[in-house]
Amino acid sequence: MVIINSQSSQLCNRLFGFSSFIANSLTYKYKLVNIGFYKYKSYFEATDHNYFDGYPITIKRSFSYKLDHLYSNVFKNWFTFTHRRFGKTPTLKKFYHTNFSNDITQKIFDLNDSNFVADAQNKVILAQGWMFRDLQNLRKHRETICKFFTPVKPYQTEINRIANEVKIKADVVIGVHIRRGDYKEFANGKWFFTDENYASWMHALKSEYSAIGKTCVFLITSNDMVEIDKFAGLDVIVEPRHFIIDLYLLAKCDAIIGPPSTFSQWAAFYGNKPLTMLLNVNQKIGIAKQNPNLLPEENFSEKELYKFVI
Repeated sequence: MVIINSQSSQLCNRLFGFSSFIANSLTYKYKLVNIGFYKYKSYFEATDHNYFDGYPITIKRSFSYKLDHLYSNVFKNWFTFTHRRFGKTPTLKKFYHTNFSNDITQKIFDLNDSNFVADAQNKVILAQGWMFRDLQNLRKHRETICKFFTPVKPYQTEINRIANEVKIKADVVIGVHIRRGDYKEFANGKWFFTDENYASWMHALKSEYSAIGKTCVFLITSNDMVEIDKFAGLDVIVEPRHFIIDLYLLAKCDAIIGPPSTFSQWAAFYGNKPLTMLLNVNQKIGIAKQNPNLLPEENFSEKELYKFVI
């Protein structure tokens, strides 16, 4: 059995981490408990009801979610204290951890590791961190995972309503993820782009679609204010929305563009849509350059990106 305890990352990091463990547990047939997902459990069908189609997967370890959350914080603080004090966490083979720091060059932990699989099948393991991955089986079990993480009905109804309204506006809907906030400082701001930068990429796409007789509309999602006047000449839809609605609206688009982020990556994975990563202001993008949906650490063109996720 594997007990996941990861509270140090945002939603989409946790979704990819949890999904990798789910794919791994379905492949190797061990019990999986995620006590670190309490904060986001009410947003998705499987976690809201704590039912994963009869598979031995749960987000509850004790009789109480609140008690599990307390245990989760104890584990997290114990890990942090011992690692800072001793440079390691004193455990036997029952503890696996990744990403103590935010170093973007750190390595992921492959859940197909034979020692890990053997421990998962025969011991009780505590896993702390968000750099655990099983990319191969994540794709294999994509349909099941997407079913588990379908938004609950109130959000799903709103997502479908907005998506249907947008799709009648043009032949093609392009999702644009404008990531600001922490990106101003993270990695020295290399993926913190201006509205003018995004507008330039969007005009390039509009021109290519116009050349083949198609119209396009751009659905913008962002964690910051967007100056609409910067997008003159473009058909743009942008408004404040709940982050779950933003995330799954991106998944409904025909294609997605944005800086390296698991937010747009999850949307591409869930919607099975092409995703173009915006890596620098001089990057040329277009219809022919759109990539199949990318999983974290997969198929990137710059080495330093793909030891980490945002």
